[in-house]
Amino acid sequence: MNARFVSCLILMGGLLGLLAMRPQPSLRVLIFLETECPISQKTTSRFQALADTYADRVMFEAIYPTETVTVGEVEAFEKAYSFRVPRRLDPRHRLVKRYKATTTPEVILLDARDRILYRGSVDDQFYKLGKYRPSPTVQYLRDALEATLHGQPVPVARVTPVGCLINYQ
Repeated sequence: MNARFVSCLILMGGLLGLLAMRPQPSLRVLIFLETECPISQKTTSRFQALADTYADRVMFEAIYPTETVTVGEVEAFEKAYSFRVPRRLDPRHRLVKRYKATTTPEVILLDARDRILYRGSVDDQFYKLGKYRPSPTVQYLRDALEATLHGQPVPVARVTPVGCLINYQ
């Protein structure tokens, strides 16, 4: 073996060791989004703010369940709305079915055992199709995160999300 290769392996091994020692967040938040859904579009900035605030303690992931959406369309959406949350396309609805998501946007807060702690809307800005407040008055997801991170029960565990229905069979 040449010396550069061995040095590279040692460096990689050390880096992998450091990565393995870094604690992984025990909480995850999934948000199901549709690039063409106006409520998804209007919710992204508040979700991104939460992802930024809790980045060191919670893993956030965007799920795009539309069967026909392309990576290019998702990238354009993310650029237009300054959305930087890691993403996954779910055209076969594996995650939609697993978590029984019905609407975009819909958020699901999961614990380390993949149990649902909160399901619903990010906040209460949109309270009925076509009906919304100028700004939210209740921060459902933030409240659920704060409670969970402080070892308290989630104050509201489920809210019916308002948005665009996920079409699947």
